[in-house]
Amino acid sequence: MSLAFPLTLEFKFSLFTELRVTDARGQLVAVVKEKTFSVRDEVRIYRDEQKQVQTHRMKARGFLAGALDWKASRLIERMDGTPVGALQAQGMRTLWAAGYDLLGPNGEPRFAIRDDHPWLGLIEGALDAIPFVGDFIAMGFDYLVNPTYTVTDTGGQAAYRVHKKRSFMARRFTVEELQPRAGQDDELVLMGLIQLILRERERG
Repeated sequence: MSLAFPLTLEFKFSLFTELRVTDARGQLVAVVKEKTFSVRDEVRIYRDEQKQVQTHRMKARGFLAGALDWKASRLIERMDGTPVGALQAQGMRTLWAAGYDLLGPNGEPRFAIRDDHPWLGLIEGALDAIPFVGDFIAMGFDYLVNPTYTVTDTGGQAAYRVHKKRSFMARRFTVEELQPRAGQDDELVLMGLIQLILRERERG
């Protein structure tokens, strides 16, 4: 898999969680559908709009892992069962800020992901707790304030950055490549960042 950055990830207006990924040329890269009403997260990745050709699946490891976000690990694999890697939450840090490790197919650390402005989530959570009007204030805050997430490699160098773009209901994100990597990590990074965006949008 070789991707043309930047990527755009946009949620559809739907009763179900669906995400569309396009590249710098506007070409479709993936369509993402998340299984709902389940105690354990399951995400399906397709290469076509009609969702006829599934390429990858991702599942949370462990019973109730979808509900218990901290310590949960999301396994990524191709449809033939070949492992791609996993997104591992960094324990209790995930309760107040995004902190994840992106692991390779053998469980080896490949990248770390962090929220560049964790204090924004604390402010939004406080606003959301205000009775009656908190939801409306938090919705306006979510529209005006757009966090970023930085992906660093094992050498500590920033490799990718995720931006939430200004939109209601946190619908649109972009991913930029900060240093050329010749496509060697594109598959793992794409799948891991899809999971990141699903989890962070869910957290608010």
